[in-house]
Amino acid sequence: MKFVQACLVTGLVIGITCVGFAQQSKGSPSDIKYCDALSKAYSSLFPAMEAMPASDAVTMNRCDTDTRASIAALEKKLKGKKIEPPPHESVAQQTGSTGNPR
Repeated sequence: MKFVQACLVTGLVIGITCVGFAQQSKGSPSDIKYCDALSKAYSSLFPAMEAMPASDAVTMNRCDTDTRASIAALEKKLKGKKIEPPPHESVAQQTGSTGNPR
């Protein structure tokens, strides 16, 4: 009986840890929108008939489930190709601002 209880407790701990990790990796709606913009910018680098690496396609498809990791990977790939990533909504300038300090 103690063995069964130990197995149940271990399974419960692992299950809760996995659920917590899965929730942490999903970003906010603005992060998902930014990740989608990064994906669009990156996929535009490849002509319609040219395939991109499978790992890149997987990274782009994980924007909804593993947003933070996908954003980091896509930003790195764009910067590696010397392309400035699109601006992120959460760090964008306010409307009417010039960006110049006074």
